[in-house]
Amino acid sequence: MYMTLGFLFLLGGIAGYLVPGLPGTPLLLVAAWLFSMSNERLHRWMTTNRWFGRTIADYRAGLGIARRTKAVAVGSMAVVLPLSVAFGTTSWVIRLAMIALGLVGVGFIITRPTRESVLESV
Repeated sequence: MYMTLGFLFLLGGIAGYLVPGLPGTPLLLVAAWLFSMSNERLHRWMTTNRWFGRTIADYRAGLGIARRTKAVAVGSMAVVLPLSVAFGTTSWVIRLAMIALGLVGVGFIITRPTRESVLESV
């Protein structure tokens, strides 16, 4: 069960790096935890992966998110979210949900510690 959920969260986390509004890092953190409970090899792969291993390690160590990562994430959300709202659906309920989730995503990103600021204060 843990491994199956780990794969689901892993897929969601990867999608979070590609889909604005979907937080990738928290989903990857949950996937890493689930793999640590079920499969050490997959857990090790996640935490040493060249694409997101450092992000997981930094976040777990309390270093937060890199400034560049924050800028790319918020910038892409600022571009794609309005386009998605305008052209993605005609339902006002779904549009409002997209806006709300986008704002939550931006809020989450900007309220996390910035890696460079944490390292400067040490």
